Amino acid sequence: MKKIYSLMICLVGTLLLSSCLSLAPTTITRHASLDGYKYFYVTPTSERNAVTGGTYGHNGNVYGSTRSNSVNPADLIAGYLMNRGYVRVPEVKQQNAAQTMIINYGDGNSREGFWEERAVEVTIQVLNGETNELICVCRADDKGGDEARAITRAINKCLDEIFLQRP
Repeated sequence: MKKIYSLMICLVGTLLLSSCLSLAPTTITRHASLDGYKYFYVTPTSERNAVTGGTYGHNGNVYGSTRSNSVNPADLIAGYLMNRGYVRVPEVKQQNAAQTMIINYGDGNSREGFWEERAVEVTIQVLNGETNELICVCRADDKGGDEARAITRAINKCLDEIFLQRP
């Protein structure tokens, strides 16, 4: 009996550990300094929606519930930078292009783990508004209860790495 109990504990432990989502470390490649930039333009993105739900029942009655969460990566990035004193511009104009950063966003490598936990990898590029040369690129991986939360957390990791960890 003791052997069966030990085997069951090992089996459950292995199942739980193997279903955990592992995250890649945040990486950044810097090609130039962010000093001297005052303005930013964020390439528009579409809103990402996450809807989760389920049904349950008792005595022949079936009930259901849903929960939704959404994020627009461009708005999240804009809010972050405005809170740090940068000025958002609707377009890159020639007179201030040298002081303008262009921010591009992309995501990929979305995966699902145990209990519907989601992980998403995001990439943020920062370009010079005058030359379109790459200033830096950051990639971060994070997880959350749904895809929108995972994206939000990964974006914040990237932005912290770019703007708070500056050399």
